[in-house]
Amino acid sequence: MTRVRGPIWLLLAGAMLGGCASASDFLVPAPSMAPPRAATAGEEDPAARPAPAVREPVPGAAPPRPAPPAPLATPPASTPPAPPPRSAAIPREPPVLAPQASAEEEQRLKAQAERRIEGTEKLVQRIDPARLPREQQENYRTIQSFLVKAREALSTRDVQRAFTLADKAYLLADEMSKAPR
Repeated sequence: MTRVRGPIWLLLAGAMLGGCASASDFLVPAPSMAPPRAATAGEEDPAARPAPAVREPVPGAAPPRPAPPAPLATPPASTPPAPPPRSAAIPREPPVLAPQASAEEEQRLKAQAERRIEGTEKLVQRIDPARLPREQQENYRTIQSFLVKAREALSTRDVQRAFTLADKAYLLADEMSKAPR
C-alpha cells in the first residue's frame, strides 16, 4: 500500500506545482481589500484633505467636546455612464443613400416608371388569377405588391425606386403571361 501512496503523492504534488499557477499562489490568500477607485467629479480624496489643526487646551476653560465621528464614505452604486447629449438640431430630411439625379434625369426616370406601371397593368388584366396554379398565384400577388410600392415611390418622388419596382413587376407579369396555363 505504501508503494502506491508514494507515486500518487508525487503525481499530486507535481500536478499542483507544475500548473500555470505557482505553489505560492495556493498558499497565499487573495487580497481582501477593494482596489482603489478614482475620484469622480464632486468627490474629494480623503488623503488630500488637510489634517485638522490641533488646539492647545486653555487653562480654566471647559474641556472641548469630542468631534462627532466623520461619516464613512460609501462607494456610489455603479451606474452606467450617461449617454452623450443629443444635438439640438434634428435633420429635416433623411440622408440620401443614392446619388442625386438631375431634374432632367429624374423626369426621364419618372416617365419610364409610369410607362412600366401602365404596361404591367395591361399584362395583369389579361391574367385570370383564379386559373393560376398556387406558385403563380404567389407571383401574381408579388406583382400587385410591386405595383403598389412603385406608385407609393412615385408619390414620394423616389423615381429610381419606383422605376426599379415597376420594372420587376413588368418582368414578372411578362413571364407569367407567356407561361403555358
